[in-house]
Amino acid sequence: MVRVTHEDRLARFGSAWLRQLLEKDGVLLEVAHPKGSGGGLEELLEDFTALVATFAGRMYGIRSKEAKRRLLVQAQQKVSGDDRSTG
Repeated sequence: MVRVTHEDRLARFGSAWLRQLLEKDGVLLEVAHPKGSGGGLEELLEDFTALVATFAGRMYGIRSKEAKRRLLVQAQQKVSGDDRSTG
């Protein structure tokens, strides 16, 4: 038996597929706080939203790394006395 508080804690998307796979092997999945039954379209929309949120987080994380790197380069140039801006 696998117990989770919310289905999202088990998987960001595709939890219905994972549930079927577990049940095939005789493992029962118990969700403490199940969501309402909104139908297949609502589940598809939630899965899509989770995907967009995941990739947006990665994209902004990459941008954040680049911005931090640029700031470090600028600070290093100011400390060393070389005040030329990098494009």
